[in-house]
Amino acid sequence: MPPHVNPDPWLVFVYGTLKRGCANHRWLAGCGFEGEASVSGLVLHDLGPFPMAIPGDGVVRGEVYRLEASTLAGLDRLEGYPRLYDRQPMPLGDGRWAWVYVGRPRQVRFVPALPDGRWPGGGTAGPRTILLGAVLAVLLTALLKGAGGLPGALAQGLPPSGAVGASCQAWQRATGEEKVRIGNALGAAHYLTRRHLVPASAADGPETPPVSLYGSADLRRLCSDR
Repeated sequence: MPPHVNPDPWLVFVYGTLKRGCANHRWLAGCGFEGEASVSGLVLHDLGPFPMAIPGDGVVRGEVYRLEASTLAGLDRLEGYPRLYDRQPMPLGDGRWAWVYVGRPRQVRFVPALPDGRWPGGGTAGPRTILLGAVLAVLLTALLKGAGGLPGALAQGLPPSGAVGASCQAWQRATGEEKVRIGNALGAAHYLTRRHLVPASAADGPETPPVSLYGSADLRRLCSDR
C-alpha cells in the first residue's frame, strides 16, 4: 500500500495521553469510541509524560476512535506532526486500518521499552524514566525550533521550563557516563558553545564512552537560572 494512504482515513489508534482517563483525552471529546485494539510491528517506549511507539518487533495496545477532519488536524498539531511524530496508516489486529502516530528510533535510544506494549498513564512511571523523558523532551524541543514552537503534547504534558529544570536536576545528580550524556543533551538543546578540539562524532557513540562536548561551567550557568 502506498505511504500515507489509509483505507479508513477517519479512524485513529491512540496509545498514550489521548486514551480514556489520560490528560489529553478531551481532544477526542465527541468522537466515536470504536473499542480497544492492537497494532503489530511497533515497540512502545515510556518517556514518562507521554509514550512513543517506533517500528520494531512488538505489539502496541490502545484504543480506536472515529474522527472528523477538524479533529484529525487538531491531533496533528497536538502530536507535532510531522516533526515529532509521523502519522502512518497501519493495520489493526482485527483487520481494520487506522492512523497511528509513530516516532523514530533515535528519539528513544536511552528510554526503556514497555514489554507488554501498554502505556500505564502519567504518574505511574519510575523516577529514572521520568528524568530520561525530560531529557528527551529537551532534545525534541531543539528539533522543533523553527516549526512553530512546541506541539501540544509537550506544551501540556511537560512545559519547557519543567523539562529543563528536571534535566538540570538529573545532570547535577548524575555521575560518570550518565552525567556526560545528560550534559550533552542540555548543551545541544540550548546551543551552548561546543568545547574546542572535540569532534561532533564523539557524541554518544554506541560502542565508545561518551565525551563531554560542553564545559561544566557553561552547564552550571544554564542550570543556575532554572
